[in-house]
Amino acid sequence: MKSIIRNLEFRKLRKNDYNEFKKLFYLCFKKKISFNFFNWRYFNDKHSFCFGVFISNKLVANVGIKSMILNNKNKELTFSRHSSMVLRKYRGLGIYSKLLDNVKKKITKKAKIIIMWPNKKNFASFGINKSQIVKKRLFLYKTTIVKKKNISQTQNQKIEKLKRFRSIIKSNNNFFYKDYRYFIEKYLSYKKNEYFINKFQSKDLFSFFIIKKNKDKTGLNYVILDHFGSTKIKSLHLMNLVNEKKNLIFCSKSRINKLNYKLINNINLKIGFVSKNDFIKRRDFVKKDFMLGDNDIFLSIT
Repeated sequence: MKSIIRNLEFRKLRKNDYNEFKKLFYLCFKKKISFNFFNWRYFNDKHSFCFGVFISNKLVANVGIKSMILNNKNKELTFSRHSSMVLRKYRGLGIYSKLLDNVKKKITKKAKIIIMWPNKKNFASFGINKSQIVKKRLFLYKTTIVKKKNISQTQNQKIEKLKRFRSIIKSNNNFFYKDYRYFIEKYLSYKKNEYFINKFQSKDLFSFFIIKKNKDKTGLNYVILDHFGSTKIKSLHLMNLVNEKKNLIFCSKSRINKLNYKLINNINLKIGFVSKNDFIKRRDFVKKDFMLGDNDIFLSIT
């Protein structure tokens, strides 16, 4: 194993590394992943990338880094970590730690806050001091019962109508900056047929959810990914939508004890501050909102 460790090649992945990425992804997660997703996710902007470990041109470990913009005054660059994986044969040798060290050197030159979504096999934190990490948990719920009404209070619209709402799309209290460009690139440039808009009006206020039609072993579900419009009626919008649509999946910052809400998962989140001073100055910033669209758990990858 010592000779193997000496022959490691650390580098950014290129588009022509897709086949190696696909093999490693399947071996680690037992899921297929398409080139279209690989290209859209990691090569669609100048800051996102995958960084891997190669042995004799074979990819044995990888970290995917997605760039985002913080919703603050300076619109700072931040990074979110995804697609963390190591081939089973090479686990426990310190390879992943070395990989994270390499990635950390690259991204901490550009960002002061790093977002991490730990999976069941990986809780690494880029070597950021534990005292500078804020942990959050989101609760994932699914509705099981619908209270039927003669007239629906919400209205479904095609995702293409996003283009009509440019003037009202604002980032509100989101952790990430979500302007018109964000919504267009996220929901119209890849698999747009899977999404639709749900609209709700109360007096002169309008609220909009981006919802994904998601198929799994239980059948067809509807996943609330993002929101724009009035935050004043957002909760009322959700309440009406819950009453109208069965198998609705959404996340909550706190536990909900209701008969028609089934807790299906917890999503762990780490927010790491690169410097201690920055953590002290801005730790209240983490109180901002996260949505399911911020994570890749419901993204179609095939």
